[in-house]
Amino acid sequence: MKLKDETALWVTAMGGMALPAEGMTLSAFGAALRVSPDRAEKAARYLHRKRLVFVSRRLGHVRVLPVSAKRLRGRPSGVIPVGPKLDLRLVGLLTEAHPIFLSVKEMRRDMPSDWRDRPELRAELSDGIAGQSDRIMKLCRRFLAVHGTHLAGLREALWLDQADIMPLIAQRHPALALGGPDALPAPVVDSQAKRVSKNLSHQDRVLAYVRGAGKNGITVSDISFNFGNRLKRPVLNDIVATLESVGQVIVVECRTASRGRMGVRLFDPAHGEPVVLPNGRLVAVE
Repeated sequence: MKLKDETALWVTAMGGMALPAEGMTLSAFGAALRVSPDRAEKAARYLHRKRLVFVSRRLGHVRVLPVSAKRLRGRPSGVIPVGPKLDLRLVGLLTEAHPIFLSVKEMRRDMPSDWRDRPELRAELSDGIAGQSDRIMKLCRRFLAVHGTHLAGLREALWLDQADIMPLIAQRHPALALGGPDALPAPVVDSQAKRVSKNLSHQDRVLAYVRGAGKNGITVSDISFNFGNRLKRPVLNDIVATLESVGQVIVVECRTASRGRMGVRLFDPAHGEPVVLPNGRLVAVE
């Protein structure tokens, strides 16, 4: 058969054939065109020049695509559709949060496997994980306030990047769990007044500071700082002793970490007796 007659048959056969959007391999195209395998590539190149098909060559693989797949410049899009990539703003958030996640991983690694083993260490690590979880929540609140994106997309990015750590974060902040609410809950604001009137007597002011400190109490040093130079430390110590004697405050010598100096801390009896470990560390109350 002459080449002219053969190419005419290719064009005629191509007119009655519809290529799928994802294209065909060269062997499948030759079978559909009903040409021998050794003539399939020649037929594809000829029809490509006639702009009836588009032939894509990638890494030695030839694929025949419909003409609609041809771009004005460059190669046609990939055969396998690729979903949208992660928002660059979320990538920035994950980069900023990476040191926090790494700290949580280290604390989880150091956590004793048995809950009865080394309770002081377990309490310290649990407090540390809770604090880092709060930092993640603050980052999320700030990100949503600045960019106004949806919480669902933010949650998906966090779990995609840190699937092994996010369950720990979600225990403290359920809003970040998969399938959580559509919006973050309002941040908890201490309803007690932060400022204490200076018109109160010294004893009433000390009592107000203790009650305003909440469940974790306040140190005598902090109360002295709030008074400034208006109240000498010996006078303050006498006021504390008086309030303790009448049961209006609980006085405990403790510290908030496993190491460091011990200090005198005052607690409101309304919150119950404070829990202090044998090493003098105060167990923080949520």
